[in-house]
Amino acid sequence: MSFSILVTSDIHGRLDRFEKLVKQMKSLNADLVIDNGDFLDGSPATFYYQHIQKSQHPMIELANQIYDIAILGNHEFHNSLLALEKLRSDCRFPWISCNIKDFAKPYYVQNINEKKFVIVGATTHFTPMWDEHGYVKELIFEDALKALHFWVDYVKEHEKPDYLIVSYHGGFSEDPSTEAVFQARTGENQANEILETIQDIDLLITGHQHLYINTRLQNTLIIQPTSHSNGFFEVQIDFEEGHSHAIFHQLEDSQFSYPAEVEEWLDQELTYIQDDYSYKGLLSSRLSSHPFIQLTHDMQLKATNAEISVCDLLYLEKGGFKGSITNRVLLKNSPREHKLQVISLSGAEIKELMELSAAVLALNKAGEIDFSTNVFPGTQQAYQYDFWGGISYVFDVKEPVGQRVQEIVFEGKPLGMHQHYQVVFNSYRLTGVDFPLLKNREILYEATQTVPFLFKGYLQACFPKAVPNHGHFKVRY
Repeated sequence: MSFSILVTSDIHGRLDRFEKLVKQMKSLNADLVIDNGDFLDGSPATFYYQHIQKSQHPMIELANQIYDIAILGNHEFHNSLLALEKLRSDCRFPWISCNIKDFAKPYYVQNINEKKFVIVGATTHFTPMWDEHGYVKELIFEDALKALHFWVDYVKEHEKPDYLIVSYHGGFSEDPSTEAVFQARTGENQANEILETIQDIDLLITGHQHLYINTRLQNTLIIQPTSHSNGFFEVQIDFEEGHSHAIFHQLEDSQFSYPAEVEEWLDQELTYIQDDYSYKGLLSSRLSSHPFIQLTHDMQLKATNAEISVCDLLYLEKGGFKGSITNRVLLKNSPREHKLQVISLSGAEIKELMELSAAVLALNKAGEIDFSTNVFPGTQQAYQYDFWGGISYVFDVKEPVGQRVQEIVFEGKPLGMHQHYQVVFNSYRLTGVDFPLLKNREILYEATQTVPFLFKGYLQACFPKAVPNHGHFKVRY
């Protein structure tokens, strides 16, 4: 007797692809369909239905047509618990996680043709560390590995499943096939430890990292189905043969768009910028002052009246502003709904933080700057590189890590190491996840709007639309 299970993960609100993905999935008539978390948050469509149209996201109705069960991902908690409760009530399938205390059911049982399938869900317990708005401060996220030990043992004893699935919104610290190291075992991604210490898992579903993984270790089939509605896994199980395998189905249609109302809003022009604030290449805007970075600093300083500004840059090959600035262009360059917050830092603390950014740079064998990888273990990743505005400075990459920041000048004078300055960061940076020195700082000021709305208002104020040209009149004689 054969069975089929379909699995998605990290859809991140990609409605433009999801409708076609659902159609493709429905055609397979699977016995069980699972989503592994991070379902809605992270796309222009989600921004539109949350802030502009303020109506139910169309993906929820599509999800109700296909899913039997979903696992809570960390991005489900990027909205308030009230909004999350609304999501759960709108869905006709349950959301589970075994390690969020008293918040969700730990597992789900589905009987199919006299076979019992049990899915134990878990969420990376790093989720509260990324909570920049205080949404989950009342929740307790237990260690996912410890919680899975308890609940897997529980269901084996009390449910006696024919097929046991662990669906974990988290990933790997090392590649399960090659053992190549992705990161240190910090606890964010515990899939390796799950495989090493928990027995009798038939299928381990992972996510969070947006990777493609399809492998097997002993009796456990292991999958991770990429992200953003690019495809899904079909797991085929044959109980008579005692065998299971996974097939990845790529999204077949390459032509996709959001609903007309969303596309119309995305293409709405906000303003027009004649000068060039665009960039190409990861390094072009990172090795010296760039107009787009300066524009970001100007916006942040004006919005908060801080003295010094800190910003990062999306890990994109190209971006910035030039020409027609639409909602689509704005959200491409500023999609994160951070708030701007001001804290006080001494000059010595500022230099310490700047040294952490400088540590991600290195010289390769050709003497060129390397920015593509985390070149110094134990330091920030390349995408955590920060820019500082309101001061001028030099990074000398030839110097040892920790001694690279030079010539820091504020208002024409060297930065005072014992003097304190008001510095604006986005609210994610001030969680302290990437920079522990910033954790639990007193917030002196917080902007009322999030960054996309602040940037929109700033651009419209600085670059008003040109007066339309209604033609010219001339009499020849």
